[in-house]
Amino acid sequence: MKKSLLALSAGLVFAAAGTSAFANSGTINFQGKITAATCPIEVSPPGGGVGSAVPMGEVAAATFTAIGQEYNRTQFELVVRDGAACGFADNTATVTFTGDADASGDFFAVTPTSDGARGVAIALRDGLGNMLNPGADSNEFDLNDTGETRLRFSATYRSTAATVTAGAANADVGFTVAIQ
Repeated sequence: MKKSLLALSAGLVFAAAGTSAFANSGTINFQGKITAATCPIEVSPPGGGVGSAVPMGEVAAATFTAIGQEYNRTQFELVVRDGAACGFADNTATVTFTGDADASGDFFAVTPTSDGARGVAIALRDGLGNMLNPGADSNEFDLNDTGETRLRFSATYRSTAATVTAGAANADVGFTVAIQ
């Protein structure tokens, strides 16, 4: 037993010596920054308050009688409370909304569940009424560098078929605010 341990130890010494002959050195640069604050953006649904849910209300399926009809326009805002804390200085921003697109690619699909509505999607518009397709940038918004900035949008139910069937009509939509 002692002989095999000695032989193993000698083998490790020779292996270690063999690899050190080919050793090289180098430098790795790790780069980053620790900031004092973040720039939180809040969703403000209709009626004020803060939360990520924007209530769209209810619409009878029979209300939709053709493709392209829109009902239940609901305004909401993305709110930046303090431009100074975020480091804005004469900046603008664009907003990109992302999520599952409907079959046309122009609107946001409602969550496909067994009890989900069919023939309807969520259409988003900016404060000027311009349609916001999934993944497309909004128009530019001026940012308040010393106070609050409110980025205004609206959402509607939009029929994508001549016949809309009743059911849940929810959509999960993400957003990214890009400072210019």
